[in-house]
Amino acid sequence: MKNPVLLPLATRLSIAFALVSCVVFLSVALLSYQNMQQMIQTQQDQALAARISRIEIFLEDAQSFKLLVQHPKLYENMLGQEDNLLLLQHQNSRLIEINPLQVHIPALHYSSKLQFQNNQAEHPSTRLAFKQVQFDGRSYQLVAGKQLAEGQRALATYLSKLVLYSLLGILLSTFMAWLAGRYILKSMRQLMLATAQVNIQQPNQHIDVQSNTLEVQELSQAMNDMLGNIQSAYQQLARFSEDISHELRTPLNNLIGQTQILLSRPREPAELENLLYSNLEEYERLSQMIESMLFIARVEHGGFTVEKQHFNLNEMLQELLEYFSFLAEEKQMHLKINVPSDLSLTASTALLQRAVANLISNAITYGQPGSEISVSAQRLNHSIKISVLTPEVWIADEHHPHLFERFYQIDDSRHEKAQTGGLGLAIVQSIMQLHQGGATVENTPSGVVFSLSLPDE
Repeated sequence: MKNPVLLPLATRLSIAFALVSCVVFLSVALLSYQNMQQMIQTQQDQALAARISRIEIFLEDAQSFKLLVQHPKLYENMLGQEDNLLLLQHQNSRLIEINPLQVHIPALHYSSKLQFQNNQAEHPSTRLAFKQVQFDGRSYQLVAGKQLAEGQRALATYLSKLVLYSLLGILLSTFMAWLAGRYILKSMRQLMLATAQVNIQQPNQHIDVQSNTLEVQELSQAMNDMLGNIQSAYQQLARFSEDISHELRTPLNNLIGQTQILLSRPREPAELENLLYSNLEEYERLSQMIESMLFIARVEHGGFTVEKQHFNLNEMLQELLEYFSFLAEEKQMHLKINVPSDLSLTASTALLQRAVANLISNAITYGQPGSEISVSAQRLNHSIKISVLTPEVWIADEHHPHLFERFYQIDDSRHEKAQTGGLGLAIVQSIMQLHQGGATVENTPSGVVFSLSLPDE
């Protein structure tokens, strides 16, 4: 397969404009030529018709008729030019024949109306006008003619000028289109140069191109938005790589350290058993982390199918609160539910339980002892909102956009995560994505509130 020809956009615009100019100029030239041709023929026909009329008036007088028949040279001198001809014939006899160039005259039919005809169908040389006239009770055919050469020369001259002016017009318009294209695309070239200087190692860069072209401004803005998204994703990936390295390093260091200590000297079977139990906990933590990451990846790539059921939301949340009641009592916390008893929802029961459980678990983990965690739900316009309030705890606003990212940490001390391994809120976000819903966080006077919004199907 041949490689496509790469041409600058200004050149392509020039070629396109040249083609359009060719069509326009050639169309105008063709119409002008046809109009000129028609005008010359009309003028010739009018001149021949006037000549026929003058001869008819001349033949109305018997004495003038006899004089013309006896002395045709008189009218020949009146015609002047050799390219003119005049015939007056009766049946097969020609009474007057003025034909200096011996032009071929075809057989012409008799008609009382003035008729026009070329002397030959192909390559005609003479335009003829003929008409039947009455004189002294007899019918005569009067024929007048004029050579076409003069008109053809005028047409040829006109055609050569049309071609010349059309070519000049096409060349000039193409050149002007090329100049206009370069001027218009100047800002596009500036945009290309600015884009080529983009370096991912330089954060917060943007493309600044001054242009009065709307499309270039829109393209520049779109590229700046794209750069912002790429920079945000790059920073998120960098944080993710750093956090996952830490999360994997901690259990691996524990496993390596404990094993090295155990191998430093002979151990009793009981010590070996304790080490295996300790290692099993680390393995389970790693396994849960991997399962959570796989779940998030499957959701992001569309590889997870949701099986939805219609259930009572109040009953489901009551079961969750009973499950967490013992954990809350250990931290001297209280769990409160505020959900209408008849509120129902169509969703995946298991996934929604997992999402709400993560929020309640975080509230218990980071809440203040003696506080009351509130779980509420209500039906809004075409959606159902589930909220979990952690009283007397607030999260700085700058952390809100990143809370649902994988392994994102508010505390730089990297304290040990909960059972979700730093992926709890990311899992919540993925579950909401599966349900075409959303997860949000906001600070209220009472504390921080995490909310889940699901479509009311």
